[in-house]
Amino acid sequence: MNRSMQSEEAINLLVIEESLSDTDTFATILRNAGYPTHPTRLDNLEQLEETLKSDEEFDMIFYGENTKGIEMEQAIRLAGEHRPGVPLIVIAKKGKDEKLMFNAMRLGARDVVIASERDHLHLAAVREIHAYRDRQQLAELRNQLRESEERATLLVENSRDAIAYVHEGMYIHANKSYLDMFGYVDMDDLMGMPIMDMVAPEDIKPFKAFLRSLARGKNEENKLSLHCRSSDGNTFDAEMEFSPATIEGEPCTQVIIHDRSDSKELEKKLRQLSAMDSLTGLPNRDTFLEKLEEITELPESSRNPQAMLYILVDNLQEIRSKGGVSAGDAALKEITEIISSQMGDNDYLARFGEHTFTMLTDQGKTESAKEFGEKIRLAVDDHLYQSIGQALQPTCSIGVAIFSAKSKDPQALINQGYNACSSAHGDGGNRVALYDAAQALASKAKGKDADAAGVDDNQMREMIEYAIDHDKFKLVYQPLVSLEGDSRENYQVMLRLLDNKDQEIFPENFLTYAERGELMGKVDRWVISHAVTELVKQRKDGRKVVFFITLSAQTINDDSLLLWICDCLRDMEARGAWITFQIHEEDMRAHTQKAKKLMEGLKKIGCQLAVDRFGRLPKYETLLKHLPIDYVKMDKYFANGLATDQKRQDELTELANAVREFEMKSVAVGVEDANSLAVLWTIGVNYIQGYYLQEPSENINFDFSSF
Repeated sequence: MNRSMQSEEAINLLVIEESLSDTDTFATILRNAGYPTHPTRLDNLEQLEETLKSDEEFDMIFYGENTKGIEMEQAIRLAGEHRPGVPLIVIAKKGKDEKLMFNAMRLGARDVVIASERDHLHLAAVREIHAYRDRQQLAELRNQLRESEERATLLVENSRDAIAYVHEGMYIHANKSYLDMFGYVDMDDLMGMPIMDMVAPEDIKPFKAFLRSLARGKNEENKLSLHCRSSDGNTFDAEMEFSPATIEGEPCTQVIIHDRSDSKELEKKLRQLSAMDSLTGLPNRDTFLEKLEEITELPESSRNPQAMLYILVDNLQEIRSKGGVSAGDAALKEITEIISSQMGDNDYLARFGEHTFTMLTDQGKTESAKEFGEKIRLAVDDHLYQSIGQALQPTCSIGVAIFSAKSKDPQALINQGYNACSSAHGDGGNRVALYDAAQALASKAKGKDADAAGVDDNQMREMIEYAIDHDKFKLVYQPLVSLEGDSRENYQVMLRLLDNKDQEIFPENFLTYAERGELMGKVDRWVISHAVTELVKQRKDGRKVVFFITLSAQTINDDSLLLWICDCLRDMEARGAWITFQIHEEDMRAHTQKAKKLMEGLKKIGCQLAVDRFGRLPKYETLLKHLPIDYVKMDKYFANGLATDQKRQDELTELANAVREFEMKSVAVGVEDANSLAVLWTIGVNYIQGYYLQEPSENINFDFSSF
């Protein structure tokens, strides 16, 4: 610990001395040296014993020679008994006395100083206080090391990984997973056995060569794939990982073995799981888009007549509001079964979004496709729902898009199905609508600029520009809730585009067009302006609301944005501390210098900062190290199936620990079930956001105190 740090810490000084003026002199010497000093003076044995037995903290003790009623031997002995380690300096009243010095040092005093030699007293006191605090720090570090070693030992013993420790090629310790992997009952069976005995004969030669190169420091890789042999003589594919370690202070090598025998089958299962929706068991959005892309890439002559159905559960939000999240999940499962029962052998159904399904069907002719959609709609409407009761009867709106010779763009087909579905939903729901491009263009020709039926980039650009100029956007809000009892009212701000019937269009169906049309800067400014307006209203009502607002890549590169935000806050009498601006990790990486400059400016006006969709890209620590981030919002990938996926739990644990090391707050996004919540709490994630708490809503009324 350096002197500048030491001098900032006050010294609690116990002075055993008759003279008050001498006591003040001792304290003044230390203060003049730059050490705030709080002296306590005692001059009788009873007071000394009582004080030394108390809880009062002392950093140093001065004993004035010949203090009446307290002999030097008594003072040093009592200090050693009750305050071991606290330095005691004897201050002699007269000249140098070799006998006094010898006796004092023999009894345990750290030094003997003549009272008139103030420089000597100053140097001795500074030396001893440094040494004392160094000893305290060393004791603390040793205690931390011991606790760390105990935790590490506990983790090793309970780890699912097979871990062993080897010294000079012989086993000295192995955990239960390691013993189980090789078929041994306890460590007595393994103690002193060469690690070479665990390697299949055909791999012994390369294993020896690997160990030699590792010992010489010529092998940068610390991993080796080979065949291991268990106690019954059977072999299995494995990967060994080596690293230096110590056990009870002795150097050794840690060996971790991963059984790769079933890795291919496991990888296959993981690919299957990642392609499926965990709730319904259907293919998920990404898988459906891959399937649709495969079909559109085929020549028209090779395609069967095809249609796409976009199916929206009209009242899922109402079902969840009345019956809870579990009721909504139960309804989705039953609807999945109903739709599946109506499908043909070649039909392909997927869960596309929170409220939506998509289907590819061979019913490629216009009338037959619409009739098929009507058949599904009736089946959903007529079903007697067992899990949620008839008071929460679901209905659905279905949009039908027919493949044509021009159907080469998967996103265009999705948009067509979505727009037809929006039309059906806007007309009251529980009906089927067929996408008609000619009708869509005719509607636009009549001046309905905000019609969501546009079919190309130019039309969508005009629609978004119209929304910016005529407030045809809408903000919705989703709470971020603390798992640590913090009741601050944090909300994520989300955007919806309104069509000409004021039906909501979700961001995934229009933001891509805004990005291609270089409109995201205008969209972001619309969001910020309207969010700040709402913030001011909420704050005037006495609520401590904070909004999380996303900035796009185009906005990051806008050099005029920071000044505009300052003007916006000033004009609306708002404060930067009410807003947390968030940027996607991918955008931060692509525009690091611009992002850093903007973030530093936002920090200066009191805003907080978050990185979003975080943790899927390599070397994420670099961003945390170099950018002024307050919150880290993990990618939704981590929350998908978290409760049953050990790999994701391990990945999220590593990520949360890294965030914690940088003293930032972690946020798990996409939380949809209580089981995942329990895992997140165990991992130590700070905040959660997702449908388990509440769907995005126009109302800012979540009860944070009840969570």
